[in-house]
Amino acid sequence: MTEKQIERFFCNACKQKTKHFIRGEFNKHDDDGEFWNKRRMLIIECCGCENLALVKMTLFSEDVVYFDDPHTGESDSEGKWEEIIYPPVTYRNPPTWFEDLPDPTLCAISHEIYNSLQTGSHFLATFGSRTLIDRLIVLTVGDKGNFQKGLQALQDGGMLSQHEREILTPVVDAGNAAAHRGWAPTKEQIAVILDTVEGLIHRLLVLPKLAEELEEAVPSRRSGAKEKAGKPVAAVTIKNKIDAAPKDLLKTYEDLVRRLKLLGDDVTIHPQKHYMAFRRNRNFASVQIYNQKRVVRVYLNLDPDSVELDPSIMRDVRQIGHFGTGDLEITLKSKEDIDKTFALIEMSYEIS
Repeated sequence: MTEKQIERFFCNACKQKTKHFIRGEFNKHDDDGEFWNKRRMLIIECCGCENLALVKMTLFSEDVVYFDDPHTGESDSEGKWEEIIYPPVTYRNPPTWFEDLPDPTLCAISHEIYNSLQTGSHFLATFGSRTLIDRLIVLTVGDKGNFQKGLQALQDGGMLSQHEREILTPVVDAGNAAAHRGWAPTKEQIAVILDTVEGLIHRLLVLPKLAEELEEAVPSRRSGAKEKAGKPVAAVTIKNKIDAAPKDLLKTYEDLVRRLKLLGDDVTIHPQKHYMAFRRNRNFASVQIYNQKRVVRVYLNLDPDSVELDPSIMRDVRQIGHFGTGDLEITLKSKEDIDKTFALIEMSYEIS
């Protein structure tokens, strides 16, 4: 391989500029006599990780600077090629815990922010980050009418310290400046904004649910004998928990699954990481199992305001982060609990 067949480009896998093999190339030169432009289309392969990408390079005659070489005195020129890489360059990856976000809307907003970063849309990423804080407020303390009242509710509820609020203030101001004054942060500034917002989301929404999963993974004292080290918390799935469920709890879970399947031939089951999704046209029941607590939890696609809540087994979770879709949570401990609440499950099925 000659030196001309190796050039440096940004590698999405290595996250830096590296040497690449040129595996394919197409060149075109358009010239109307006064102006010209050159185009190069390259298929490149990272010399280190072997990641493949497509590069489009364009050079216009107006972007060429002519000068005399200071050493030889001969005329020379230098042009700045415009370079676009496909897939787009990813300077920042989503956090590994994104898949554990308990709210689908929050997850969707976050993914849109990272997609905008790939195209250099720092405006969108900045006021999108403010939208994340808005959504976090609604999930934790409800809709308080305006942003400042929402922040105050977080602080009054002990979920946001004065120190954290002071850190959050410039992030909120950045979102307002992007939306109303046309200000866009640099790559380094957007990193600070996202670090701040993601840290708050992780602490308020993700860690509480992962702590609950950790509780499931830790052997209880009543188990008596020493147990082998379990899987990492992130690796414990709904299938793992079903396989390890005590007999009485497994019987309750299996009885619920049997009755969910009997609701109709259009019922399909879609295993997720933390729950089993039972779907018609959309999810109508998201089922989780908690072995330490000895309960099965079901999230239904129902408006809690339309239901007479039994606080002993039902809960409105519109403002509580949770895995699975649905705003009404039902906690089942026995077949009797299934019988008592199955009319609500049927209602969720009918409207989904």
